Amino acid sequence: MSLEIKLNCPSKKRALIRKKILDWYDANGRHDLPWKGKDIYKIWISEIMLQQTQVQSAVPYYKKFIDQYPDLESLFQASLNDIMKIWSGLGFYRRAENIYKTSIRIQNEFNREFPKSYDEILTLPGIGRTTASAIMTFSGNGHYSILDGNVKRFLSRFFSLEINNSNLNSLWELSQYLLSVNRPSDFIQAYMDIGSLVCKKSNPLCNKCPVKKQCSSYPYKSGSAYKSKKTKITEKNIWSLVIINNKGEFYLEKISYDNLWRGLYSSPVFHNESDLMRWSKSHKIEEFIEYDIFTFSHKLSHITFTFNAILCNIKYHKKVSLSEDNWYNLSDIDFGIPKYQDKIFNQYKSIYDYN
Repeated sequence: MSLEIKLNCPSKKRALIRKKILDWYDANGRHDLPWKGKDIYKIWISEIMLQQTQVQSAVPYYKKFIDQYPDLESLFQASLNDIMKIWSGLGFYRRAENIYKTSIRIQNEFNREFPKSYDEILTLPGIGRTTASAIMTFSGNGHYSILDGNVKRFLSRFFSLEINNSNLNSLWELSQYLLSVNRPSDFIQAYMDIGSLVCKKSNPLCNKCPVKKQCSSYPYKSGSAYKSKKTKITEKNIWSLVIINNKGEFYLEKISYDNLWRGLYSSPVFHNESDLMRWSKSHKIEEFIEYDIFTFSHKLSHITFTFNAILCNIKYHKKVSLSEDNWYNLSDIDFGIPKYQDKIFNQYKSIYDYN
């Protein structure tokens, strides 16, 4: 711990901050989260889901996942497609791929048991310092603090530090320095709850903060120098060729569009209309294209897509160069699809009465 941080937060002040945060948590914290407990497997699944996903969005997916795979042994039986299917709609699909990769690693390298060493957990796919710390501390296997987005924001405002690379080590030191030795699990949950419910990105509820009297930024002003940067939203056009045959089946293929939706199945997607037309010509289906374009918006955390969906209504399969294995009735789909594909299904099954 650096001398500067010790001077900024001496032990007496630290003890007061700890007590106020834990008292607030006892009265106001989120105690009913479905992953609360010591089961390291369930904590791991929840922590992977909570990477870049808010609690309220993660809860229903977590419950569905645990119903299907309540423990490691059941997860070992799952294929990547199985995991992708249950993950569909949660986004950031690399996390699902990392769960699958981790299950393989655990079978091959850890005697089919989730590791309980911090250094070993840190080697698992998709796990960084904060995730490893949360898994260890929540499962009762260590006393490690965290530095997720909520904690960064809380600490940067509390100590009047700008969030940047040069201050990152200081924020980590402060996070660990404040950690309660007796109740580490409750304390890091309190960190996250205060950041999420009180010290919010915009319009923080400063008057409800348990440590407002000790906070260097109280009352917080949005124009402060240590405000974190907003995520820049990019706008993009994307083209989709919706291919349906005379049996009401959709043609779907495994896609990866600029590393998005990797491992999921959807109607073929393209960066522009020219690519779409070249692809349709190469597969000998251009004569079946109907040029009414269905346009809709689809938002990710950092990109807003305008989808341009074109229908290709195939009357017969002679000379068509498409795999016979890629045709699916909607009732037969047992793999993961992105959310935008549901919008496409709903549009065309209603207009053309396919099922």
